[in-house]
Amino acid sequence: MENWIIPLTLLPGIGMIIMSTSHLSTATSDEINQLFKEESCDKALIQKKISQLFYLNIAKVLLYISVAVFSVSGLIEAIFTLQSTMHDNTLRLILLITGVASLVIATFFLILFSIRKVKIKRTQFLNRINS
Repeated sequence: MENWIIPLTLLPGIGMIIMSTSHLSTATSDEINQLFKEESCDKALIQKKISQLFYLNIAKVLLYISVAVFSVSGLIEAIFTLQSTMHDNTLRLILLITGVASLVIATFFLILFSIRKVKIKRTQFLNRINS
């Protein structure tokens, strides 16, 4: 097995953790919205839930970063493999590099999205508490 494959084999597992964390984040956000609808809304509980949501979203961002790091690692290994074996495998390796590079770019966009989502949700919930 070539070295560039090793970091990429971890991506499906990380993807499952991201899906689980996203589900937890959505459920927590729904709980917060439900608490706002109750007349006897406990603001301290809502604050704790907002902190929970904040930590979940930070975990998601870190998971996205790990996807990017593993993808970049695979990309770098593939490039070094391409340089040392320039023959019939060139097209396959170029396609691999293009695919992994696309994954890295998409992951960076997901990181930016998650960071902005945390800020927006936090501001939204804190504004609702203060009003």
